[in-house]
Amino acid sequence: MDLETIIKQLEKANVTDTFGTKKEIKALPEIINDDETILYATSGFFKGNTVLIVCTDSRILFIDKGLIYGVKSYEIPLDMVNGVSYSIGLVFGKVSVVNGAITNEIDNIDKRTVSILADTIKKAANDYKNKLKQSTISSNVNTTDSDSITQLLNVNSEILHELKAIRHLLEKDS
Repeated sequence: MDLETIIKQLEKANVTDTFGTKKEIKALPEIINDDETILYATSGFFKGNTVLIVCTDSRILFIDKGLIYGVKSYEIPLDMVNGVSYSIGLVFGKVSVVNGAITNEIDNIDKRTVSILADTIKKAANDYKNKLKQSTISSNVNTTDSDSITQLLNVNSEILHELKAIRHLLEKDS
């Protein structure tokens, strides 16, 4: 995915706070997959660094592009999100994302974007999990249908074989 497409997706998602994360935005083409859609993004403080938090339709990304060391990226697949909570202070807020036994806390998020980020992650995780369930159900139905057809063909083949044997016996007796 190219930078122009990413910027269009960020605009469409109404991203307003990218404070201190211009380098991270420029690094997104190397990180975001072509089949992913950015649902929301904002800046915050994660594990001691200013990061760009990006919620796509399949994962949450925490991206930190340093001056010297390159890009650090941490991700949480949406199907691993167990819970999302947030709190808002006078100027900044905090979002906590629980996946398994790990709680990831993102601090110093602009208070105007905290609830948007939390709600976007909740909805995206729910949608992604439902999509996975639907594809599992669909593949099970297709497998079941295929198995049923195969069984019917086998039964019909056995009946045909028996009818031929009976016809052969009848012709032999006549």
